[in-house]
Amino acid sequence: MKIAVIAGTPVDTQMGVDLLKRKGAEGTGFPVSRTPEEQTAFQVGSQSAREEAVGAILDQIKARGLERVLLYCNSLSATIDAHALAEARGLRVWTPMDVYGEIARKNRRVGVLAANCQGAAGVERAMVNASPDTLVFGTANLRLVLGVEAGTPPEALVEDCGLETLLRFFEQNGAEAVVLGCTHFPYVKEALQGRTSLPVLDPAERLAELVLAP
Repeated sequence: MKIAVIAGTPVDTQMGVDLLKRKGAEGTGFPVSRTPEEQTAFQVGSQSAREEAVGAILDQIKARGLERVLLYCNSLSATIDAHALAEARGLRVWTPMDVYGEIARKNRRVGVLAANCQGAAGVERAMVNASPDTLVFGTANLRLVLGVEAGTPPEALVEDCGLETLLRFFEQNGAEAVVLGCTHFPYVKEALQGRTSLPVLDPAERLAELVLAP
């Protein structure tokens, strides 16, 4: 199965391609921006510009004969209606937002670590729409994304970005789980899990199941 992968930068685009490869599928990458800073500026800018840019990528995907799209970027998923854009072109798309509702229905208090506040807001929206009683403790750290893209070792990133303190904050507020709200963050999942008794949830595995389902 061949699937198009749209993401924020070349790094998380490749992460999406690698995720599909581990599942036995072939991914073709379409990054939107060159850097995390450029992607954040894109996400807080003009709505019409975002839709036009993503629409142009979807047109390329359709022209190449691909029919399924993995939008492997939380914050970008939060700032456009990817499903409407894809359906208008006869394409099917899945985003991390399709998974967060499932997580919310299983947890009543959730700590979310996102790349930027656009992503955190999108995760909260998806969760509360699915489960109005769920409390979301949302945080964002673009510096962590920059460290992932630079290849900084996970343990050093957790230390340098103050994530152990963040984990204590989640614990003290009664969170039942920590949710990775950025597709860069599986990079530090094991380092985070080693510092908390809370489950650290990565929506990527479930997202891959949805994309690859018949």
